Amino acid sequence: MPITWNDSLLTGVPTVDAQHKDLFRQVNAFHEAMKQGKAKEELGKLLDFLGRYTQQHFVDEERFMDQYQCSAATANKAAHQALLKRFGELRQRLEQDKTGVQVAMEIYRELSDWLVKHVQGIDLQLRDAVQARHSAAVGATTS
Repeated sequence: MPITWNDSLLTGVPTVDAQHKDLFRQVNAFHEAMKQGKAKEELGKLLDFLGRYTQQHFVDEERFMDQYQCSAATANKAAHQALLKRFGELRQRLEQDKTGVQVAMEIYRELSDWLVKHVQGIDLQLRDAVQARHSAAVGATTS
């Protein structure tokens, strides 16, 4: 089942939101490839993309969390490190698996679950920090 992006997932940081949308699109494109029986061919492309893209996204997101003094910044960094470690393990399994079908399904399931839960559970705390900063700035200019 594809994962669904909606505006309830917006963090209030356009760069981060655009990157999240791209991640959702890529994971969903892989889901579509799995439905068409092209999982093995497309999985390498997805993993290459995610390997490059998530690292830049994580740097950007962590920078914004620090900038806005988000209370979830430390948890966010830890979650990113855990995913990168797991990503490496799954990549290694794919290289060892001749058919790739089982590992492809596992990678899709883990990535889609992680992405949705991470955005909802940690990244949305950035929205709270952005709104708090904005409210403080508005309050300072009206005083």
